Parts: sequence; C-alpha cells; structure tokens
Amino acid sequence: MINRLYLVGSGDYGRCIKSYIKKDNLVNSVHFVDDKIKLNIKNFLKKKNKIYYNLTISHVAIRENLYLKFTKKKFIYKSLIFPNNNIYSNIIGDGCILEPGIIISNNVLIGKGNFIFFGSSIAHNVNIGNFCNIGTNVAISGNTKIGNKVIIGGNSFISNNLEICDNVTISPASVVLKSIKKPGIYLNNTIIR
Repeated sequence: MINRLYLVGSGDYGRCIKSYIKKDNLVNSVHFVDDKIKLNIKNFLKKKNKIYYNLTISHVAIRENLYLKFTKKKFIYKSLIFPNNNIYSNIIGDGCILEPGIIISNNVLIGKGNFIFFGSSIAHNVNIGNFCNIGTNVAISGNTKIGNKVIIGGNSFISNNLEICDNVTISPASVVLKSIKKPGIYLNNTIIR
C-alpha cells in the first residue's frame, strides 16, 4: 500500500476519487495539489522525494501537459483501479483511473492517463490511446482502436472493427457505426464541429 498519494486537481472529480480511495482503503493518506490551494503545482514541482500522484483533471490536454512536466521530475504516475471491476488479461498504462463497476475483456491495451467511468464495458482486442475519457455506461465493441485524447460521452456505443482518430469528442448517447478519421466533435457519426 502506498503511504501518500497526491491528487492533482481538487475539483469535484478529485473529491470523488478521494472518497473512492478512502472507502476502499487503497492509500494511507491523500493530498490535493491545485493552484487554488496552498500546495499548488509550482510548489509541488519543488518536491524531491519519491512522489506518487494521479491527475484528476478531466481536460485531456491539460492532463497530458501536466504529465509531461511531472515526468521530468520522475514522479510516479499511479493508476487507480478500484474494486468491483471485472478486468481480465490486459495491459493498463500508468495513471489510469478505472472506476468501480467496469468490465474489460481480454487482450485490451489501455494507454496512460485514461479515465474509464463506472458502468462501462470494453470488449476484447481493443486498443485505447493516451489521455482519453470513456464516459459512464459506454460500450466499446471488439477489435476497435481509439486514438489519443478521445472523449466518449456517457451511454454511447462504439461498434466493432472501428478506428477513432486522435482528438475526437463523441457526444453522449451516440451510436458510432463507422470509423472516425477526422478530429472534431461528433454526434453519432456526424461531425458537428
């Protein structure tokens, strides 16, 4: 068990993750890092000892930028995988947050810094890039490739054998039946911006 974990981002999501950590007794103590409090990012970067952290900031580009800063300091980007998940033979990158109640089948590759929200299911042979947000109750069918910095809104369905390129946002409750090859904001398979 880790003695001390820093959550970078003290907003609603950070407080939610802290409550999960406390409930499941995963870490001895949890501390926030945020520019709105005493331990801000500038002061955090001055730390020299072994640091475990996770980024509880939902904005994917900000999360990636902070990760790059902290990597230079050799801080340890700790994944948080909560109980009550069905996760089989997979590779899960550093700094992921896998909320309770998700199902991840076998042969799934999940890159670093991803958030997978509760109730989601990911079928076999799926590859998810880095710094993605997979919303609540999302279903991703098998043999699908998802790029970097992709946001999939809650209650969406992604069909099998598809590719979704980098920098795509899929609106909640979408049904994606074709590959998405151009960055943008989509409702179902239609680009809206």
